[in-house]
Amino acid sequence: MPLTMRPAGLSSGIDQDRADYTVSCGEWNIGRIYEVRGGPENLRWFWALHFPSKPESLRTDNRAATLEEAKAKFQKSWDAWKAWAKLEETCHRLALPPTPEAEVEAVGKKNPAAIGARAGLSTGGSP
Repeated sequence: MPLTMRPAGLSSGIDQDRADYTVSCGEWNIGRIYEVRGGPENLRWFWALHFPSKPESLRTDNRAATLEEAKAKFQKSWDAWKAWAKLEETCHRLALPPTPEAEVEAVGKKNPAAIGARAGLSTGGSP
């Protein structure tokens, strides 16, 4: 699913004319890219993924000289984060890999007694 950018609308006062974007994947707000005032030209754009959990080696924020460079670095970081998190994109959403709880739920839908059996509970008879 392609990432989309929309004006963030978070700036006020003197910064209202500054470029500031929310980055989304489907309905998920996953980050932000905005223009920084002042400082060197090679650090004009700031980008960041909004994910608290990540491996130490993954950079989820940085600065870039151009908007195009910031978008490319954001995409590269997003792809690396998805791989680390074992997420896979489907047509309209991100899909998590199956968990033991999800497997128990799926078994239970086919056979409600299976949930109790997996949990060590009796599902019938008197106590």
